[in-house]
Amino acid sequence: MKTMQAAQLTEIGKPLEVVEVPVPEPGAEDILVRVRAAGICSSDLHYQEGRSEVTKLPIIQGHEISGEVAGCGKNVEGLKGGDRVSLFYLATCGKCMMCATGNDNYCDKAKMLGKNIDGGFAEFVIVPARNAFPFPETIPFPQAALITDAVATPFHALKRAAVQTGESVLIIGIGGLGIHAVQIAKIMGAGQVIAMDLEDDKLDLALKVGATAAINPKRDNVEDKIAAITGGIGVNVAVELIGLPITIRQAIDCTGLGGRTVVVGICPDEVILNPYHDLLLRERTIMGSADQCRADFPVIIEMAVQKRLDLSHSVSHELPLKDINKGLEMLKKKDQNLVRIVVTFP
Repeated sequence: MKTMQAAQLTEIGKPLEVVEVPVPEPGAEDILVRVRAAGICSSDLHYQEGRSEVTKLPIIQGHEISGEVAGCGKNVEGLKGGDRVSLFYLATCGKCMMCATGNDNYCDKAKMLGKNIDGGFAEFVIVPARNAFPFPETIPFPQAALITDAVATPFHALKRAAVQTGESVLIIGIGGLGIHAVQIAKIMGAGQVIAMDLEDDKLDLALKVGATAAINPKRDNVEDKIAAITGGIGVNVAVELIGLPITIRQAIDCTGLGGRTVVVGICPDEVILNPYHDLLLRERTIMGSADQCRADFPVIIEMAVQKRLDLSHSVSHELPLKDINKGLEMLKKKDQNLVRIVVTFP
């Protein structure tokens, strides 16, 4: 029996354990992927801490994955050994109404890598072949791993917001998702892209990749700064990527007439809302955006191939699997100059 190294969550609140486990066998419709890179996401911390529930223990965490096809099930077509692939992290049925209409992130049979089924903090992972999206050698594996979440999630959110040419967009939270949200908003035609964060180094990076203005609430009056930037009318779109009641409230307040707020950050707490003043009088829209869908992947990969999307600043740290807990601790402490930590495999 072939074995592999994998980082398992065995008990909530405890560090991951790097253990030796059997290499999984692909089913008829599956592929075996040799993992080359797996991003560490805030969701991984949430699972470890019990803030978001995993459905089995032990479980191999990790859902931002890129690698090489190492084996194919008997019914798999269009993929072969050695193909470089990014992996859509939701294993869906592919047949229900949600899947058929391009809303596969709402498939009620969906199972998420690293949460419901074993993920990519391992040398190998099994996924349905339909979850694999090839990419060329011009995209390094660590960057390709981030496409699956850190890029795809803000892309899906801004697509839901239907950003129009010349509109103003506020991005709240310039981390692994926010740095890509800035670029995607520009690609979609936004005239002004305003980055908001508490850390100046992140704001500097946002300006470097295309933000037209930056706000640090520690020293700036947010409402006054938004008014000055937009001529007093507020932004057209606000994207909240943090998941706190105060930042969700700020996102709503910063939008003007007909403004759209997209909530991406996970927030279990209530947010006070006055339907008359917040919605009716201003004809605002507040929407959520969950994950991404398969249809987002070819578009994102092509943007990266064409260099319209610059991923060269996206990976701030690379670590081997044995240092997985060090990476989670760095993310928890919000180490300086941290954008995205990626576990890489030789």
